Amino acid sequence: MKLVDWNTLPDLGVSHNPDIKKRTLIGKDEIPQLMMYGTATFKSGQRVELHKHDTMYEVFHIQSGKAIFTVSGKEYELGPGMCITIEPGEMHGQNNPFNEDVSWVYFGIATD
Repeated sequence: MKLVDWNTLPDLGVSHNPDIKKRTLIGKDEIPQLMMYGTATFKSGQRVELHKHDTMYEVFHIQSGKAIFTVSGKEYELGPGMCITIEPGEMHGQNNPFNEDVSWVYFGIATD
C-alpha cells in the first residue's frame, strides 16, 4: 500500500516547461506501464510547445480554469470536467491564454 498526501508533495517543473509546476502522486515504475499520475497548474500565459510521445498515451482531466489543447493541428478549449486522451504519436501542446490558472489531473500509460 502507498498513501500520499497531495498537500505535502513538492512542486516540480514539468519536463516541457520548468516554470509550470506539477505534483506527482504516483511516479514512473511504481505501477507497470504507468508513466506518472499527478496534477499540474498552468498560470495565465504559460504554455507547452508542440511535442509527441511515440510510446505513451496521456490523459488530462481539467479540474478548474480553462486551457487550449492543440492536437494534430486542431485547437480544443477545455474547461472543468472535460477529459482528453492524447494517443501515441499525436503532436500536442497546451496553453493558457486566459486570465485564470488552469489545473488538471493527468497520467501517462506506456505502450512499450
